[in-house]
Amino acid sequence: MQYRTFGQTGMTLSAVGIGGLIAHYWEGAAGVPSPDQKQRVYRHAAEAGINLFDTGYGDEAHLPDELRGPGDDRYFALKSGARAPADIQATVEKNLTHLRRDAIDILRVHHNHYTQDQRIPETIDALKQAGKVRALCLIRHFEEDQDAYAAHGPIEGADADLVIYNYVHRTQTPGIERSAKAGTGVLAMKALGGQYASWDHKLKTDWTATTERTLMELSPVIAESLEDELSFIYAFTAGPWHELTQPPGPTASTTRATAWILQNQHIDSVLVGVASIDELDAVLEAV
Repeated sequence: MQYRTFGQTGMTLSAVGIGGLIAHYWEGAAGVPSPDQKQRVYRHAAEAGINLFDTGYGDEAHLPDELRGPGDDRYFALKSGARAPADIQATVEKNLTHLRRDAIDILRVHHNHYTQDQRIPETIDALKQAGKVRALCLIRHFEEDQDAYAAHGPIEGADADLVIYNYVHRTQTPGIERSAKAGTGVLAMKALGGQYASWDHKLKTDWTATTERTLMELSPVIAESLEDELSFIYAFTAGPWHELTQPPGPTASTTRATAWILQNQHIDSVLVGVASIDELDAVLEAV
């Protein structure tokens, strides 16, 4: 396993981390693993040297007992989508109880929430001072947050940013370079295009001749629940994924897609949501 320094936080993270294990049904193109499978994925990841585990999707309920509790050899990130400061604090407290730990290593909150409500930075500062949160990572998930990052890079008060960055979506490169100069950490998400479309679809579709509606036809779950975000999803899903296939095949694509991101030394860790041990092995092969 490769390890990289996480900004100025004092943490050293594995180059790949475990994201949500396809917890949301609309990201189930690769298949939603059973609870037993999820436990095996967590164990296999830890045995391979992965020390970063992302929580907040509900999958932490399947975390094996031996990975819970105090320990300096692993780190836990928590996504909090809450808008109210009291809800953020409650989410942290609940997660600490689940993990049986004293502190969340990396608290992730949405950039737009953090910048639009002064009470949120104050709440997070208080959690840091109380020793319950070690580092703040801003989620650059929505288009306007990505645009702000690409234009200006990290903002004061944040220890790191989580950005959408993959083989077909590279618009965050300028922001990532600014983070490196500022000494701010960077986590990457959507390494495999979000898995809204299967590898078979990504590899065999001629994306030069498609529209956003094509993606809806390929992925019916988007039509059901995410039509309002279609343009956003299309931007990091559609593109020349076939360039990664030598030899062709989904495993080779997973490996090469992850390896391409890891070439950027300014990325401290790539959070990858996997659906099986085989897919995890394909990710590990990239390291």
